[in-house]
Amino acid sequence: MQTTAQSIKQHLIDTQPGFDLVLLQLTERAPLKPSNTPVIDALPRIIIRQMLSLKASATIIERTEKEAKSLGLQSIAYLPADNLLNCGVSRTKAAAIQSVAHCQQTEPERIASWASMSSEELLKDVTKLKGIGPWTASILAMFHFAHEDLFPIQDSSLRKAIGQLKEQDVLIIPERASPYRTYLACYLWDILDQSRR
Repeated sequence: MQTTAQSIKQHLIDTQPGFDLVLLQLTERAPLKPSNTPVIDALPRIIIRQMLSLKASATIIERTEKEAKSLGLQSIAYLPADNLLNCGVSRTKAAAIQSVAHCQQTEPERIASWASMSSEELLKDVTKLKGIGPWTASILAMFHFAHEDLFPIQDSSLRKAIGQLKEQDVLIIPERASPYRTYLACYLWDILDQSRR
């Protein structure tokens, strides 16, 4: 059976009591598709976005792209640490980005193999890179490789959304949302985005 936005939504309604009223207020999420962007371009951007607002991270990414272009580099991953720092990237994130570049240069077949890995294998291998934690690896799996059954519980925004819904007597139990936990996470992020508007 083909996965559709409706079948995902129905599964979440069936497994999360009271969530149907919440979903009525949100734009329907289409099934995820793997990205065509090379990992060497996608992963540094995910690293930069960690713990930052969309606006702040977009500004830093724009600066790094401009800097990489001015130096004739194919990816922001190949920017020297000092250049990354000058663009507003923290020291820890700069080190993580450089570990991605090093892996791409020394073990390109390793990064290429990520596309065929299970979520568990992918998270285990990606987090072996220096400075990359479970959240970054989960976001890569979810939005780059279209893994549909991940729920990064360490994400403070998700915990906040679950807390808000609990106050409205909607109890979110992520385990029950399997095999579509990624979409549950996406809808919970959408709730927070909507409340910020």
